[in-house]
Amino acid sequence: MKKNIVIICLALLSSMNMNGQELYENIYQWKIPGGNYIDPTSFFSLHGYVNAVFGGESKEWTLGHMNAMGMPGQVLIPNTNKNSFQTDEALWISSEISEKTSLLMEIHLVTDPSGKGAAGPGGLTFVLTEANVKFKLFKNLANVSVGTFWNPFGIHNNDWLGAQNLFTIIPYASSAYPTHYNEKGIRIDGYFGQKKKVGVNYVVSIGNGYNAWDISGYQAVDLNDNQTISARVSVFPYLKDKLNVGFSFAQGSLMDGDTAISDSFALHYDNAFQSMGMDLIFKWENLKLRSYLISTARTYKSDNLSINTANFGFMSELSYELMLKKMKGLKSVVPKIRYDYGSIGLFHLLNSGEEEFTSISFGFNIHLNESFYISADYNLLTESANKLDNDRLIIRVSANF
Repeated sequence: MKKNIVIICLALLSSMNMNGQELYENIYQWKIPGGNYIDPTSFFSLHGYVNAVFGGESKEWTLGHMNAMGMPGQVLIPNTNKNSFQTDEALWISSEISEKTSLLMEIHLVTDPSGKGAAGPGGLTFVLTEANVKFKLFKNLANVSVGTFWNPFGIHNNDWLGAQNLFTIIPYASSAYPTHYNEKGIRIDGYFGQKKKVGVNYVVSIGNGYNAWDISGYQAVDLNDNQTISARVSVFPYLKDKLNVGFSFAQGSLMDGDTAISDSFALHYDNAFQSMGMDLIFKWENLKLRSYLISTARTYKSDNLSINTANFGFMSELSYELMLKKMKGLKSVVPKIRYDYGSIGLFHLLNSGEEEFTSISFGFNIHLNESFYISADYNLLTESANKLDNDRLIIRVSANF
């Protein structure tokens, strides 16, 4: 009986795959950060990854700002200066509701370094980063999604998805965007261009905004009647999907601060921000370049005080896939290198300042097949103010399903 039930379930899933709606039906269509894990031809799809990470000894890893940059911090790496292991898992569940309507959920299993996660002992916490219904409003020109979703600003959101990243350490540059990236609201996207060499897509979102910099910020309700607006326009000039240039903009107010105060604690103030960004992806045969920059102006306000600060980040990573056709059991080796820079404006009561962070990372990936690879990279980290001995070797094993 059990065997028959299994056969019936497999048959149903096979038939679903045959009749599914295509969520990504064009190379110029905008994709969510986890778009690689959505089956575009399935009525019902369940995909994800398991990412196992080893962080080598790094004497002053926990003393620096690295673990508080680009909140919610370096969740993909053991938050300790000792030799240690960490895991990162995620699931994507998508389903077709009707010909024009689909449902998507993205779930991450995050290990809380405190050992007191919401899911119980061991520090495991479940984080719902995407949960929305999508409706095809007008052909390829307008798709409307309502619910919880990744903020569409830039491409740095991809850096939070461990198994699809070239490097494990989240770039300093990503922290130039001042908040966590999950939003509640409405999102509209569309694209132009079919079989031509030129294409354009866009995405715009309006949401509640954020009430925290860490991972709890995605739970935000509207605190100040000032919704966050984010947008990105993406251009594919002439080379189809081999060259993609994106331009992003976002503005909003993070907090609803106190009034008539003179405390130096930033969360006591209204926190307004305006961000602009540019990103680039270039592929030529087996060579790939991925880069982005982010510039953010921030304003802290109370009834009697206003302080302005600025953030800037730049990241560029280069890789080349060497195919191993004659080596059984191995698909390819990918040498890789990355330069990363972040300049973060600091909040002070009487004056403003900044800190600069730089990382140079290099290493290689070994791909056994399309869904399984081993990654190793060494990361040289530099701070402008407090010099730390926090360089680190990262080794990980990633599998998609």
